[in-house]
Amino acid sequence: MSGISVLVVDDEPLAREGLALRLAEYENITVLGCCNNAKQAYDAISVNQPDVVFLDIEMPGKTGLELAEQLREEGNPATIVFVTAFREFAVNAFDFQASDYLLKPFSEERLKECIEKLSSAMDMTQVVDKHKKLGTLLSRKTGNSIDSFIHSLEVSNELSNNNELHELQQIISLKSGSQWIRVKLDDIVWIEAAGDYMCVHTINDTHIIRKTLKQFEEELDSVHFPRVSRSAIINIAKLSTLTPNSNGEYVAELGNNVQVKVGRKYKFCIEELKPRAC
Repeated sequence: MSGISVLVVDDEPLAREGLALRLAEYENITVLGCCNNAKQAYDAISVNQPDVVFLDIEMPGKTGLELAEQLREEGNPATIVFVTAFREFAVNAFDFQASDYLLKPFSEERLKECIEKLSSAMDMTQVVDKHKKLGTLLSRKTGNSIDSFIHSLEVSNELSNNNELHELQQIISLKSGSQWIRVKLDDIVWIEAAGDYMCVHTINDTHIIRKTLKQFEEELDSVHFPRVSRSAIINIAKLSTLTPNSNGEYVAELGNNVQVKVGRKYKFCIEELKPRAC
């Protein structure tokens, strides 16, 4: 089970301290502290960033529901488990996407069920985080996203040697309409945003792709495919000249009379990339 840090919030001292003691018996639970009102809890959450807040609903001043709403509006990632003696709050509680709702008094079995649910969710979150890190690493090393790389493996014959693997790493898979196409990274000249679509300009063709420029930035190595404006990415290997114009911007010449405007905020990186990597 994953380690989980928790904060207990309840205006009743016995309930607060009792729950903290029960939670501390679980090896994967770390109780960061206890609070007796919403204001104190908000400050503690801001400082300690607990994974989970066991939150009473009926408290003097701001209620637990109001605190949960404030945290949600501010984008705080803490998971909420509501703890209350009032069954009628259940519907409202789950409007805040609460992980669980413990109705006082609750049994040890019910608490164990809650902890197991929290642990499973935490494990899943860690898997997603590792997937993202792997995706970033794969993108920087090969220029491919995980999905593109997996698709390339699926549509390719079984790799027989390292040369084939190296060749696969130099290819990006793109979905054009209902078809998947494989494009060599070396063949890409530049990528242009066109409304809700992207135009991938290669040496011999242009492919219309339903994707965002941000997604291409995440999938392609920025050293080889730097963004040069709000609407364009270029292949730095195709850059022949970089010419300043009268308003402080640059024009990138990519060969075959292809000219791409380089925005002011992006030109410094391009200056470093030409002739060396930034």
